[in-house]
Formats: sequence, structure tokens, C-alpha cells
Amino acid sequence: MDELRIRFERLKRQLNRKFNKNRKSKNKNRKRPHAGTKKKRPKPRERAEIIREEPRVKSRPKEERIQKAASTNKKRKKKKLTKEEFEKRKKKKRKENITEIIKFMLPIVLFAVFVFFFILNTSPHMVDGDSMKPTLLDGDRVIVRRTKEPKRYEVITFSPPVKSEFQYVKRIIGMPGDLVWTEGNDLFINHQADSLPKASELSDANELPDGTIKVNISEDSLAQMSQLKKIPKGHYFVLGDNRNNSSDSRAFGLVDGQAIEGVVSFRFAPFNNIGWIK
Repeated sequence: MDELRIRFERLKRQLNRKFNKNRKSKNKNRKRPHAGTKKKRPKPRERAEIIREEPRVKSRPKEERIQKAASTNKKRKKKKLTKEEFEKRKKKKRKENITEIIKFMLPIVLFAVFVFFFILNTSPHMVDGDSMKPTLLDGDRVIVRRTKEPKRYEVITFSPPVKSEFQYVKRIIGMPGDLVWTEGNDLFINHQADSLPKASELSDANELPDGTIKVNISEDSLAQMSQLKKIPKGHYFVLGDNRNNSSDSRAFGLVDGQAIEGVVSFRFAPFNNIGWIK
């Protein structure tokens, strides 16, 4: 038993020695870094790998940078405008607005002119004189609609049966088929009666038939009208609204329908008196 113990202790000692030797050899292989030494820089390949692993940030283009810089400069450089500069800007804005309105309205106006003058067969005129007061005044600008058959009490333009460089504008009072008779220098027109009144009823003292118009006419007109019992077809008796200052059928007689240009339908100037003519 003693021998066995001795052997076991020998083996134990030998194992402890071997274990201690291996442990010392491992510690010798490990080199501790000195306190004053610097870390070695990674090689260029290692750097490239590190850069690849890191997320890349996209660089902004130069134009965006310039724009942002300009906007920031503008914000910084904002100055208070003077009164003169403010008024100049206002005037510029007004001019721009006016030009835009003109550009928008010009095609509409041209289209309206085309419709009036070509499709509706109209023409513009300017009133000269006071014979149609208060309906039309001197200087009024009107549109005449061409028509072959004007109606009673419409205002027409026509070439008068007297020497004149201008057209006349008057109102139709007598239509074709109206009864007419004369007494002295007076002319009577009636569009309601079927026949002329009797000779005893033609006196001024007697009451005139309903719808009769009495007009004092000149000798030239009397010579024409005294020969008629009715206004002939295609002829018209016209008067100015301002009877005291008008040269009309009282002076030159009936107007031929072929001399009529058209009916005055609309006044477009002056602007404060725009409207339809009745």
C-alpha cells in the first residue's frame, strides 16, 4: 500500500509540472502592448473595405445648392420698399392686368363685330343734328339693321328725295295702304278707317275719325299728297320726333322704300346712354 501511494504522488507531481510548463509557454507567446506604442493604421485594402461598409451620402447637385443659397440670400436681403417703388410696382401690376383683359376681350369684340356687320347685316352711323330729339341726340352713334320691310313707328335711315350728301334718320308715321286726305295745307293720315270720310266731315270743326294724324305740310308735299287717297305700295310718310326742327315728309313728301337703308336698332355711344332704340 505504501508503494502505491508513493507511485501515485510521483505521477501527480509529474502532471503538475507538465501543466505548469504548458501554461508558462502560452503566456510567453502572448505579447502585451507597450503603453507608449501607437496603433497601426489599416492597410489601403482594409480602408476600402471599411468605406464600402459605411453608408454613402449622396452629394447634392450644384444647381440645388445655388438655388437654396439664392433663396436664403433673398430672405436675408428683404428690404422695406419706399413709396415711389411701391407706386411703380402698382402701376406695373395695373398695366399687366389691363393687357391681360385686352388679350381676353379682343377676340370677343372681333367676333361681335363680325356677327353685327356680316351675319346680322348691320352698319354703324352717327347722328348729326337735333331732328330726332329726345330719342336721338346729336353725336349719338347707332347701329342700323338692314331690312326690306320696316314697321310703323320704327326709326329708319334713308336717302332723302332732295339733294343731300347725308342720309336722314326719321320715324315712320304713314305706311303703304293708309288713307290720306288734305284740307288746305293740312294732311290727314288714318290707318284704321276703311274709307275716306264724307266731305261734310272733313271740316276742322268736326271730330276726326279715330287714329287720324293731322300734319301741316309744305306746298311741294301738298301737291303730291292731294292727288292720293292712299299711300301707295312701297312708300312711307316719315316725321322727325322734334317736329319744330325737322326736315321730313312735310317738306319733301313720301319716301320710296328702295331708298331706305335700314332700321335704327341700337345706340352704342355715348356709353352713358347705351340701349335699344324704340
